[in-house]
Amino acid sequence: MPTYIYACEDCLEEWKERHSMHEEIEICVVCESKNVYRKPSLFCNLSKTKTDNRKPKVGSHVKEFIEKSKDELKQQKTELKERT
Repeated sequence: MPTYIYACEDCLEEWKERHSMHEEIEICVVCESKNVYRKPSLFCNLSKTKTDNRKPKVGSHVKEFIEKSKDELKQQKTELKERT
């Protein structure tokens, strides 16, 4: 079950609740006020943010080969123009 962060607008208390996605808490656990809202939370997959052990992107070798081939082709064109 996911963990959600709730806050009370009356007592300014914050707390965490674990429940299903479709459920919501409507009463503050501290002051029993009904001015409660669920705070937006961010999900971050830390395994994707690491930069030290990244694999090369799919197609990066092909892109590199194409760029080198373009450069070689330009060089060959200039050499042919110089001969004529």
